[in-house]
Amino acid sequence: MKKILTIAKKEFLDMFRDKRTLMRMILIPLLAFPVIIYLITALQAAESEKEATKELVVGYHLNGQSSAMIERMDTTAHFKFVPYTDTTSLSAAVSNDSINLGIWFSSSFDQNYEAREQGEYGVFYRSADMEEYDRFQELIKIQEEYLVQERLAQNELPAEYVQPLLLNSQGGNKSTMTETIAKYAGGILPYIFMAFCFMGCMLPAIDLFAGEKERGTIETLLVTPVNRVHILVGKMIVVTAFGLLSATVSLVGLLGSLYLMEIDPELNQIIAMVITPQLVIMLYALLIPTAIFFAGIMIPVSVYSRSFKEAQSILTPLNMAVIIPTLVGFLPGIELDYTTSWIPIVNVVLATKAMIAGDPDFGPVIITFVSLIFLSAIAVFISLKQFGKEGNVLR
Repeated sequence: MKKILTIAKKEFLDMFRDKRTLMRMILIPLLAFPVIIYLITALQAAESEKEATKELVVGYHLNGQSSAMIERMDTTAHFKFVPYTDTTSLSAAVSNDSINLGIWFSSSFDQNYEAREQGEYGVFYRSADMEEYDRFQELIKIQEEYLVQERLAQNELPAEYVQPLLLNSQGGNKSTMTETIAKYAGGILPYIFMAFCFMGCMLPAIDLFAGEKERGTIETLLVTPVNRVHILVGKMIVVTAFGLLSATVSLVGLLGSLYLMEIDPELNQIIAMVITPQLVIMLYALLIPTAIFFAGIMIPVSVYSRSFKEAQSILTPLNMAVIIPTLVGFLPGIELDYTTSWIPIVNVVLATKAMIAGDPDFGPVIITFVSLIFLSAIAVFISLKQFGKEGNVLR
């Protein structure tokens, strides 16, 4: 064990001396989410403000009907109404983007309304500009409410006349806040863990094997009075540790950005309720064998490769093999059970969602943990076989 720790210590020192490693493993994951969240929030706020204050030009064709509704809408800020003589020219103006939207009235609109029937109208719009259509629909809803109130007043009827049912929502929602968070956002946490854990393992795995082969230092290490198994285990400890470090730093960056930027105080309270020490311990119980499994996949490839570049070109596409299964966490209706608990990576994602919800079925969770241990053992065995072949190590 002492020899393994000595090898691991030596590799840790080498990796931490490498500024490139520190940048990729620590600084980038730590800063990635604060920068991304800040940019998205700032861009969204700027676009929302821009869209809200943008003047919309709305064409209209009265078709011989009253202009009262148009006159009321024309008093709204950031809207401009332009008359058209027919629906053909109105439709063409919307199609060629001369105006933003168009509204036309049927030839019996006023007559139908006065007869207490429905007045028919139509709207021309472009589905590519749904934000503009939504803003106009809000304006139409205000007019609908105005006409309803006018019709009720004419008939001396209360507002409740058109709303005969009243929903009492007190105590209606029986889901806890953590269950809601787990359903809609529970896939984010394992996605972060998996993606950054994989990337955190990749660079050390390549550098400690293919990199040393390329630098010509692997032979020096092999002639020392240390068993090759000890060398492999020591290096694997470093690869696994950097994977865990990268995943941890990325999570700290995400949670830190949510707290420091004060995006939503209520969201911060929910996060504090969900991310408990017990949850973190259970997550790492799943993440450690997962990181060992990743290391066990990467090390044989790195041992076989002739150079750093060759190993990188082989391992980089494997990112998709990790990212695609983690997307299952965002799909509704898929839960951790005695079947999904055997599917690698998918089981970790679903187990994480169940643990965030606070009511996991410990049977599938235990199967998930056991299956990860089993896969890790297979990965370590394959690494031992590949590292034990002189043709691979000295290739």
